[in-house]
Amino acid sequence: MHHFFVDRSDIDTDARRVRLTGDNYNHLKNVLRVRVGEKILISDGEGTDYECDVLEVHDENYIKEARETGDSSVTEPEVILHINFVEEIHELPADIYLFQGLPKQDKMELIVQKAVELGAHAVIPLDSKNTVIKLDDKRQQKKTERWQAIAEAAAKQSKRSIIPKVMHVMKWKAAMEFVKDFDLKLIPYENAKSIKHTMDELQKLPDHGKIAVFIGPEGGFSDSEIDDALQHGIEPITLGKRILRTETAAITSLSVLMLMLEAKGNEE
Repeated sequence: MHHFFVDRSDIDTDARRVRLTGDNYNHLKNVLRVRVGEKILISDGEGTDYECDVLEVHDENYIKEARETGDSSVTEPEVILHINFVEEIHELPADIYLFQGLPKQDKMELIVQKAVELGAHAVIPLDSKNTVIKLDDKRQQKKTERWQAIAEAAAKQSKRSIIPKVMHVMKWKAAMEFVKDFDLKLIPYENAKSIKHTMDELQKLPDHGKIAVFIGPEGGFSDSEIDDALQHGIEPITLGKRILRTETAAITSLSVLMLMLEAKGNEE
């Protein structure tokens, strides 16, 4: 089923209609060659999803013929959908913010894609002491736009109800300030205590609220950064006895959090 995000203003729940215009119309009409009766999944970007059927396709010829008969109600090409029902919620009960130490090469693209698939609410590229990649303003803007496009594609593919935000690169000090009021803050660390301690910490996962996860770059976080994290109430956890690559650590952390949050949600 094709998946599209639309503005809330394009959804009329009373009339059970959704209106797709602009890029969404072009993609449906000219790329997917959608036909009346096909099912489409619509998300409003605020957490609500609708399963719909294609009801009408108003192309340029339709508009021209309508104007010739005096009907000027349709002003631009559009696809009209009928809302069948509201889908179940696809989001996790708590918002996970992934603070990812900037990795080398194009690893960030994989991390963003998998983070979105695994339910992250936002991804924040982190400029830490051992970060090798340094981006000037122009490159940072270009990279952020690229990562955001990947996030949107992954959100559509994985039936997310929102498009997670990929934020601009954040410095360590700014990140500490950003998470000061979060409900739970975690940092995978090779010298963390035992698995039992980690599992005890994960039992503290909030039913709702915000969770921060800090993943270091290839060189890991420095000792001073770990000390500073502890001072800011960030809890070290272990991901096992093996040393994981930065992209593996991110995927592993989010996988564990996703499963535990889903399990808590099913208990309610």
